[in-house]
Amino acid sequence: RGISLATAKKYNVKSTTNQNGDVVQHFYPYCIASEVTSYKVRGEGKHFTWRGSSQGTGLFGESAFKDSGKFITLVEGECDAMAAYELLGSKWPVVSIKSASTAERDVKDNLEYLESFENVVIAFDSDKAGKEAARRVARLLKPSKAKILTMPEGYKDPNDMLRANLHTGFVRCFWDAKTYTPSGVMNVSENRDKYKNREKRESVPYPWQGLNEKLEGLRQGELITLTGGTGLGKSSVTRELEHWLIKHTSDNVGVIALEEDWRRTIDGILSIEANAKLHIERIR
Repeated sequence: RGISLATAKKYNVKSTTNQNGDVVQHFYPYCIASEVTSYKVRGEGKHFTWRGSSQGTGLFGESAFKDSGKFITLVEGECDAMAAYELLGSKWPVVSIKSASTAERDVKDNLEYLESFENVVIAFDSDKAGKEAARRVARLLKPSKAKILTMPEGYKDPNDMLRANLHTGFVRCFWDAKTYTPSGVMNVSENRDKYKNREKRESVPYPWQGLNEKLEGLRQGELITLTGGTGLGKSSVTRELEHWLIKHTSDNVGVIALEEDWRRTIDGILSIEANAKLHIERIR
């Protein structure tokens, strides 16, 4: 897997070999209060078992990085943790969750440890499941603390990049990791150009100067609500506005009048133009 002996010793990982000298098992230590209490054993064909109980243990690699600092990287597997550590030049702490299925629980159980670092860079697998797990985990951390690392196209995880000797590429991805923001929350500094080049909305004056002084006219994209008791003239004011917009703008005016026939709607607008009550049949 391209992981050096020095890194394996840093994480206290052990292995067994067969008669041909091929590695057949990895032993990943898990600790409680810096004491190894169990091992996660990886056999051939990604077959995992536990020796001892994983209950109450910390993140993989946590005991190797006790002091808090500026960055810590969180990955999805033990080999990925060691690979990412090497890719980053053995400078920054890297730890791993126990498994993808327990990601949220693992982070919740070790939240105080992760929160002790200024930044948590999440470098989960680049597949759909990994990306979704990264977002779920990021939501558990304090705002602006989590950063999500995006792997280059064609590489699933840090171990893939280590085997391809892409140290510089991974470091670039590390520094380019985007701060996670929940859906609906935006970073204004990342939208400076959109703000400067935003669409200008036209404002149309009301037909009454008093309203213009109070409301600064009708603005596109806004909803205006007229309220008042029965018979106080809401429909009359609405027709005046419809007639005004038809006469003084080049826009089409759509009218949805739920309480009257369409003929009555037209009569009302034409009555304003004619300055006469066209909807009333006069007695001759």
